[in-house]
Amino acid sequence: MKYSDLSTFIRPLPNTALDVIGDVHGEWEALQQLLHFLGYDDYGRHQHGRKLVFVGDLCDRGPNSPAVLDWVIQAAASENAFTIIGNHELNLLINDPKDGAGWYFDNRPQDEARFAPWQHYPAAQRRQLQETIAQWPLILQRDDLRIVHAAWLPESINKLLECSETSLVKQYHYWEDRFLDDFRNTQWYEPYQQEQRQLNKDLENEHYPMTFQAGTAHYDLLRSCHNPIRALTSGIQAITQQPFYINGRWRFTVRKPWWQQYTDPVAVIIGHYWRSWYGTGVAEHRKELFQEPPTHWLGQQRQVFCVDFSIGARWRERKKAIAVTDSQMHLAALRWPENIIMLNNGKYYHGERYL
Repeated sequence: MKYSDLSTFIRPLPNTALDVIGDVHGEWEALQQLLHFLGYDDYGRHQHGRKLVFVGDLCDRGPNSPAVLDWVIQAAASENAFTIIGNHELNLLINDPKDGAGWYFDNRPQDEARFAPWQHYPAAQRRQLQETIAQWPLILQRDDLRIVHAAWLPESINKLLECSETSLVKQYHYWEDRFLDDFRNTQWYEPYQQEQRQLNKDLENEHYPMTFQAGTAHYDLLRSCHNPIRALTSGIQAITQQPFYINGRWRFTVRKPWWQQYTDPVAVIIGHYWRSWYGTGVAEHRKELFQEPPTHWLGQQRQVFCVDFSIGARWRERKKAIAVTDSQMHLAALRWPENIIMLNNGKYYHGERYL
């Protein structure tokens, strides 16, 4: 298969030096700082012809998702920047409100207490925003580099070819319907239904003494890999026997480090996984993801780099009045092909690819 045949979902990167920026999550101030240290002007132009690439998850949780999105959209229109869809943009497109999306969706008053003050997106402009984001690809690539939000999964890319639908939203729903049909034929369908009825709102209650729910766990497990769009933007999962609460609901599956099986010679840059720059304060369910220091590439061949350093959790520090200068969360960029990591505080480091 030639991935170039998937022009709706996979598009080419320019043959210039690149600055690949991790998940921004509405942190407009951090983005401005990083752009300054990278040498970009207010329009996303660079005097040496470099181009910006965003790995998705531009929005949610942070104080100014509208400013981030509007700036990236304008920079992309001028071909100064390129961006792909992350799971948070996908949620916006399919009208699926999730934790931290109250800046856009009006039915999440609980977000106002957690994340505000923040800027809301004007209701009159939301349809145009959706139409614009719906045109973004899932993958950007060239001969020496692949950019995807969560996981490079050839089997998921191949599944996209099975569907003739070129609308991302329509194809997403096509695969969701297929998943539901297949899940109904598994042994886990009835247990899942029973758990949903019995627990109901308790699945979103952080203080509920949750125990392992096998039906819900297998529902999440199969769903993570069945829908190719979901798999590429959220990654694949593995079942955990110890439930944990995060982002508004109880979880029974954990993110799986797919990069351990990646052996292609082409480098891949991802976001999504909430890497820690300092190696402290890492949630228990993420400790198995990253055994390497933050400057290191991942996988057996050291061909994958995660450029998400948890700026999406900066809102928690603001709630505790932790100053920006003392923050443990960073927005980062990987400069390619130089393999230099630049942080929004102006510090930079060489990426390590030694085996």
